[in-house]
Amino acid sequence: MKGSSKEVFDHIFSTALVDYKGNNGLEMLMRYYKDDIPISPRFLYDSDAVYFYHFDEKISSLENSWEKKDFAERGDIMTSIWAPLTYYLGLNKEGKIIAKNNASIDTILLNHNNEDLSLFKYLAEHYASRGNLLLLPNMTNKAGKRNLNPDKFMTSEDKLDQFLYYCFKGNLMEYFNDEKNLVEWIYSENLECMFLQGFFQHSLEEIENRKVTIDRNNIEIKEDNIQQLTDNSNISKYKYRDFSPEDWKTYFDRLDKVIAYRNSVDIKPHLPLKWYKRDHSTTTEKG
Repeated sequence: MKGSSKEVFDHIFSTALVDYKGNNGLEMLMRYYKDDIPISPRFLYDSDAVYFYHFDEKISSLENSWEKKDFAERGDIMTSIWAPLTYYLGLNKEGKIIAKNNASIDTILLNHNNEDLSLFKYLAEHYASRGNLLLLPNMTNKAGKRNLNPDKFMTSEDKLDQFLYYCFKGNLMEYFNDEKNLVEWIYSENLECMFLQGFFQHSLEEIENRKVTIDRNNIEIKEDNIQQLTDNSNISKYKYRDFSPEDWKTYFDRLDKVIAYRNSVDIKPHLPLKWYKRDHSTTTEKG
């Protein structure tokens, strides 16, 4: 499949002149995080921007080089792996996430076998696929900064249900201006599965084989209908650091299904949505 996660990382390794011949999945992702892969420019080295710059049909075909780079850098990893992975492995102390560097990466790869990390297998293998990527709106906050990428992580740790909650109920709404625009963006990114009651009752195989279809006329995109990724009753406050073994299992079972659904529906390529002119910018770390 064009624009698969492996294709994106192979492209980054080639650009960075890194000769990587290892396995797809978590091993490849950890290799990508190593210090010899530059952080910027994002359109060359950041997996989310690289996908949109090189593989998205709409953005990659733009003739204006500045627009192409700028729009590609509205890309964002939907659910980043570093925070949940390091919390799951007990590497984060006093609520502080361990630094993403060669030493911590070697610790992850050397001290934990594949069975320990099986929950992360699907996310890692599809990490830079369209199913785990969002094209954020080309909008600024009240301070004139396009900070939705870092603000998304700060408010939700990139947990999708919590992110959507804060888009409806918190400060993240300022990037959409109103609920009508937010709903438009949710549909443009095929996140409607997060609002369909019973969606998580389907098997991953059913979803991957496109046996699950969603009639948009039969769902309502609103805060009360967000389908939670765990059975925690408080969507606004739950944290990775508090997950029980059952929470981890439930969370990744449901997240994998969201990624599979979004990959199965072939999200229609589009430019970053924008509802009125605002033109400031910011930078982000590798996702």
